[in-house]
Amino acid sequence: MTRAYPPEDWGLSVEPSGTLALEGHRLVDLAQAFGTPLHVVSTHQLQGSARAFLASARAAYPGPVSVHYALKCNGVPGVVEQIRAAGLGAEVCSSYELHLALRVGVSPSDIVVNGPGKSSAFLAACLAARVKLIVVDSLDELAQLSRLAKGRAEPVAVLLRVNPGYIPEGVNRGTATASRHGCAFGLDLKGGEVQRALQQLRGDGGLRLCGVHMHIGTGIRSPRAYRGALRCLPVLRRLFQEAGRTIEVVDLGGGIASRTTREMRTVEMALYGMLGRLPTFRPTQEMPALDHFLAEMAQGVLQAFDGASPPELIFEPGRCIASASQCLLLTVVGVKRRPGVGTWITTDGGLSTVTMPTYYECHEVLLCNDARRPDAARVTLNGPACFAGDIIYRNIAMPEVRPGEVLSIMDSGAYFTALESSFGFPRPAVVLVDGIHVRLIRARETFEDMLARDILSPAPARLPEPVPHSVLAHERRSS
Repeated sequence: MTRAYPPEDWGLSVEPSGTLALEGHRLVDLAQAFGTPLHVVSTHQLQGSARAFLASARAAYPGPVSVHYALKCNGVPGVVEQIRAAGLGAEVCSSYELHLALRVGVSPSDIVVNGPGKSSAFLAACLAARVKLIVVDSLDELAQLSRLAKGRAEPVAVLLRVNPGYIPEGVNRGTATASRHGCAFGLDLKGGEVQRALQQLRGDGGLRLCGVHMHIGTGIRSPRAYRGALRCLPVLRRLFQEAGRTIEVVDLGGGIASRTTREMRTVEMALYGMLGRLPTFRPTQEMPALDHFLAEMAQGVLQAFDGASPPELIFEPGRCIASASQCLLLTVVGVKRRPGVGTWITTDGGLSTVTMPTYYECHEVLLCNDARRPDAARVTLNGPACFAGDIIYRNIAMPEVRPGEVLSIMDSGAYFTALESSFGFPRPAVVLVDGIHVRLIRARETFEDMLARDILSPAPARLPEPVPHSVLAHERRSS
């Protein structure tokens, strides 16, 4: 089975039989024990990525540095706990994420608040918690926050989120969050909104303006993309100085890619949608090592300040921390071959339930039962939903696969759990593998969990829960 990256890149080992194992645990055994779909998280990979990012950021920059993990990327509490234990703070974009960060023990002084749609209740909760910084996304939000902060004993620290009108080369334009034409995020620098925000802040004793925030997109593979966006920093410094302000903090957001997966470019998505031409899984551009990546970003900030005291530098990584530390196990339910047409491999999870990022990202798919089995044909991987679009991938090269075998979608740590949906199926469990130990950190959803928010007449009797596909497949093979 030829793949762009060896299993070792995800901390996997291949046993003599070809079976894949993670930290000594065979993935097929985990699928059998916990059922599928199943997310498997490596503690070693997750904490290692978080610690490496923090160490590289501190080594790259002579001024103060803080790293705040983006909870929207993967908000499984057990995952967030591991990242917090590695020394990272949190970036939150909703009332729930604020609650989650505080619930798992993140200090309010380590929380940065972001997002384009902050309600009054959310902002009030942030003020009550005394978070580190609130990133202001619009003039309306600035006015609202100013009203809420009036009369407080201490001013509220804020950053202005700036939209510089910049699209990194080669990214999918649908995720270019610094595009003034394609994205509503931030204050429009070219349209004068930053200047109006500075004017609005004149004489406002309730808010303390600390600096600026920029987030340019996702899946960024080159630090040159950030250097291009940072060209607006001298302009922002001048605008702040004219308003009698100083930029004390520069927040570069997140968006750094995971090395072993990549987002489809705009043209690739069009060709895939129209012609079924699945892009290659190998990135078109290899990433530099993380320390070189962050060093170049830090140098861009230092150059923009031209010898002045360096501001605090904030990073908000998500996928480059969590993505490669997690994989998604699916059981093959059936194989359907149509002569002259093609082959469908149906699994117990698909786009409608657990694999939404495969719609726009390239992920490796490995056969857990035998990683060395050679590719046999191009097939369509699909899920169990009664929906023709429940596709994982079209025209993907796969080995001969049999019902009951287990597939692993790699890099499921970023946005898979965040975007999952029941669509008539219970949402999956998540297990944490830590050396010899395997710990359940999210239980599989039950039918009663799925009904918990609904108001029903009393049930005549409790019906039995279904048996996972993986258990049924094992029983079929054993009989």
